[in-house]
Amino acid sequence: MLSLLDSLPHTCTVKRRTRTVDAMGGSKDSWTTVSSSVSCWRQPLSDREMADYMSRGITVDTKFFFASDPSLDETHQLTVGSDVYTVRSVSSPDSGAGLGVVWRMVCKLEANQ
Repeated sequence: MLSLLDSLPHTCTVKRRTRTVDAMGGSKDSWTTVSSSVSCWRQPLSDREMADYMSRGITVDTKFFFASDPSLDETHQLTVGSDVYTVRSVSSPDSGAGLGVVWRMVCKLEANQ
């Protein structure tokens, strides 16, 4: 019998932001693909979870789960299909997956391309 951790229902592409200074002295972001076809599970945050983050001034709307530590932080971006998410937290273990442990992080939907 396969568990959810053996076959997460979504895949994402992970990109890392590189910030450079342009000719006018302003910052310019570019995105470099770190990995693609990464298994994950994308879920909307509950109203309560969003309110908890909003009370700290952090706007989020989606949580992602991974079977192992993806080692991501706020310099990363996730793309699932045409949806682009900015990472708003570091990955952390979450033992709320039955008998297994998944790695959880929260994100903000930035664009539907």
